[in-house]
Amino acid sequence: MLLPGAPTEASLDHVTHAARRIFGTPIALISLVDSDRLWFKSCIGLNVRETPRDISFCGHAILEDAPLIVEDALLDPRFADNPLVTAEPKIRFYAGRPLRNGENFPLGALCIIDHQPRTLSQDDRRLLDDLGLWAEAIFASKQLSEAQRALQTELDEAKRETMVDPLLHIWNRWAIVDILEREAKRAQRHRDPLSVLMVELEHMTTITDRYGQSTADAMLKEVARAFNGLLRPYDAVGRCSGEEFLVVLPDTDGRAAAAIARRLRRTIADCAVAADSERVSCTATTGVACMERGAGAQSVDALVASAANALVLAKGRNGAEDDRDHGTSPGPHSGRVDVAVAESTDDDWLGDRIVAAQLASLRAHVVDD
Repeated sequence: MLLPGAPTEASLDHVTHAARRIFGTPIALISLVDSDRLWFKSCIGLNVRETPRDISFCGHAILEDAPLIVEDALLDPRFADNPLVTAEPKIRFYAGRPLRNGENFPLGALCIIDHQPRTLSQDDRRLLDDLGLWAEAIFASKQLSEAQRALQTELDEAKRETMVDPLLHIWNRWAIVDILEREAKRAQRHRDPLSVLMVELEHMTTITDRYGQSTADAMLKEVARAFNGLLRPYDAVGRCSGEEFLVVLPDTDGRAAAAIARRLRRTIADCAVAADSERVSCTATTGVACMERGAGAQSVDALVASAANALVLAKGRNGAEDDRDHGTSPGPHSGRVDVAVAESTDDDWLGDRIVAAQLASLRAHVVDD
């Protein structure tokens, strides 16, 4: 089950966008409900991210087996004096299809909302049900990795709030490091590979200086959506600093991680926001490190340091390039670092003599745990 404090899923935005287009409502959302609040996993047409459960329509919807249809909230005694009806967003029409997980446990609801009274035909209700099935399928396919589920389960609601970056709704530095530590222990226990990516965005300072912080924030949100859209359900991404991210890739060797890094850089390069009638974009540099299958006890700090060093090497190879190649450096294997050569592509630059010398210097600083 995905808990309310989890990062947003970009794939759910497809459902809410489709719902708004199909039904022509100004608001469409997918909510998750816990004991005292409603949290919007995906929301089109509202600026808020949550609302108290005791005044929410979805709190009623999840108790139903069929969609809850409120054709005119002012005429419904359950909602006529509700502050969401009498004040903004001034709900008049509401249709909420309850969402459940594989164990039939209520998660939340897929909702369409209008400021005017309206009715739904039987065909409309079937369409809403189909969209609800789509959302449930996404929830089922987006189950968090064992480490992420364990982390959320162990912590209470207040603590979970401190684990998510407030702007991007992805893991923050503390949470992603905790997830990495858990994944490393699991990988060692099962003798599975584990890789990490260090990702640094380029041009963000220029974007902030030229277009303002709001544009820079919008750019960061687009990048976060790119992460969520590209990475697998059991991968994890966290924001380590303003422009730097750490990606944890369970069951992934160095070659596969290098391929993911390439796709990620290209996807980020395609992200753009509009500002002053201009198309604003950024690029990313990546560093890759891996703990190969069957590796012995490893230091998570050393693994992250290897990725960070690979990032530095990638940044230093050609400062004139915008879409810079990545570095690939496995984590410490019994006191050594072996170069994991990625597929033979334009990204395969590890044979460069200067880079090889820098990697040799790095080897000297890697010690046994």
